[in-house]
Amino acid sequence: MLKRTVTAGFLIALLVGLFAVSYFVEYGQIFLDLFIWVLLVIATREMYFCMQEAGFKLFRVPLAVYLLSCYPAIYLTEHFLGQGHLGLIISFGASVVASLIVFTFADPERNTAKDLFATVFVTVYPGALVSLAWVLSMRFSAVYAIPFAIFLPVGADTFAYWVGSLVGGKKLCPTISPKKTVAGFVGGLFGGALVGVVFFLVFEFAGWLPATGYIPFTDALWKSALVYIAIGFVGAFFGQLGDLAASRIKRALGIKDFGKIFPGHGGVMDRLDSIMTNLVVLTVVLTAVYGV
Repeated sequence: MLKRTVTAGFLIALLVGLFAVSYFVEYGQIFLDLFIWVLLVIATREMYFCMQEAGFKLFRVPLAVYLLSCYPAIYLTEHFLGQGHLGLIISFGASVVASLIVFTFADPERNTAKDLFATVFVTVYPGALVSLAWVLSMRFSAVYAIPFAIFLPVGADTFAYWVGSLVGGKKLCPTISPKKTVAGFVGGLFGGALVGVVFFLVFEFAGWLPATGYIPFTDALWKSALVYIAIGFVGAFFGQLGDLAASRIKRALGIKDFGKIFPGHGGVMDRLDSIMTNLVVLTVVLTAVYGV
């Protein structure tokens, strides 16, 4: 417990520092962008070795193509075309083409279709999902969108733990995650909604951080409040789904954690599982709300 607490405190302090630099320092977002890239590289590395231990032979070159091209592609397409997601698609497509080339011509007698699909899978999970953090931060606001994607699953997980511990009851998915309960899952939904309310109060009702570039959701506060609550419910739902999916993947690979970089917390992938699904949710929702 002490290790988990100290590690969590360190991670929170690091994130607060990065967001503060991004908010107060001119061109400070480059440090946040670099941090996201480091997390992406570490997460991809964790998945690579977990897949290898499970018997898959992933192709290194296609993964390197994605890791080296994703940020420049997203940055250039967002700043020149206003379409950062297009850069993500281009980078992903280049990686898939590279995977097909390696599969076809590099040691074709040993490379299997399973290796090909495993390589593409890792390019998506965590590759493309984590890269959505750049799309969100460049298009909307790093100090608004990224913390929202982080704290939604944190709130959901916290309430799911509290409610699940107090109420107990029927297990949600005992073969995947034996400790999770239906009551905890429902509690997590309300935890996500509460986080949505907090973000509504800070950014829209009170407007405490005006320099973030945040734009109100609607022309009426009550409408925006409802949208935030809905985002909280949806984000909590998919965040818990992402957590279950990660547990299922780990069981399929025969591992307990994806890595060991964070004492008491596992690896980067163990911290990003529910955040990645919330990056998807917020990308879709904010694009729909703002129509960009």
